[in-house]
Amino acid sequence: MTKDTQQLSAIRLFAVSIVSVTLLLATGTAGYMAIEQMSPLNAVYMTVITVATVGFSEVHPLSDAGKLFTIFLIIGGTGLFFFTLTNVAVFLLSGEWRAHWEQQRNQRMLRKLNDHFIVCGYGRLGGNVAEELKAKGIPFVVIENTIEPVLRARDNGDLAIKGNAADESVLVDAGLHRAKGLIAAAGNDAENVFIVLTAKNLKPDLHIVARADCEESESKLLRAGAEKVVMLYRSAGKRMANLLIEPELEEYLDELSDASNLNLRIAQFLISENSQLVGKSFQEVDLYNNHRINVVGYKLPGGELHTTPRPAEIIQKNGTIIAIGRGGDLEILNSLAEGK
Repeated sequence: MTKDTQQLSAIRLFAVSIVSVTLLLATGTAGYMAIEQMSPLNAVYMTVITVATVGFSEVHPLSDAGKLFTIFLIIGGTGLFFFTLTNVAVFLLSGEWRAHWEQQRNQRMLRKLNDHFIVCGYGRLGGNVAEELKAKGIPFVVIENTIEPVLRARDNGDLAIKGNAADESVLVDAGLHRAKGLIAAAGNDAENVFIVLTAKNLKPDLHIVARADCEESESKLLRAGAEKVVMLYRSAGKRMANLLIEPELEEYLDELSDASNLNLRIAQFLISENSQLVGKSFQEVDLYNNHRINVVGYKLPGGELHTTPRPAEIIQKNGTIIAIGRGGDLEILNSLAEGK
């Protein structure tokens, strides 16, 4: 039995126990009121001292019918009463209530997510993706089809749900329609293809990055709707070669991409139609002298990339500026790009 099944069983047993003791008290109260014409308070009092076997005196001498009802109440109710108390104690002491509360809290936080990323798979790759997103303060939710990785993600403070990421209902529960992007990092290529197909069908404009282990899967993932496919062995091979040939350059790029390095970052900024940068040249805005920001690239709206754009080049709507700078300075550029 899995942990989530055990938790559900414990909650059901707790609920049944509470309902049972409530019905027992109601039956006893109604019986004493009907047989002995007691007031509601006296009837409740008699029921409680009877099933709890505390031995207090009766409200008034009982009739024969009242005595018979008391005998049946003791025989039928005392065991149930203490069984219920035992289940309540076990539920509270076992920590199942805390797990249930955390699950409810997890669902409330999921409903509040917006412009987040969905990480499908929490293995070695998915776990590293989650750590990087967390370090950069980017909201995300993990989807895993087994409970152990889900619990591990929650222990790390991440939002996580159990389910098949290729299932439409699971993606909807993860807030797909409010999501900014999806990372398909499941354990095999076939699963990632199904995840990409399902997600793209639900939200055609969703930004999707997928992992692949073999060359044949790359084209399938791209046709399914992934915008980028990461070939793990290819990427690792390039990285190892660069570390051997130009180690200093690789270390510099690592520093730029490291979210824990608060002094220097590299980021890209999409120019909105309301941005005050639209129609101006890079020489006019002079980002370096005004904001200590180095522009290392500019992508035209059509997708053409200019490395180190010319000073006279005009910034266009829906263009993308790639820049290096300090965190606070880049926030200023972000505001300028969005037109705030």
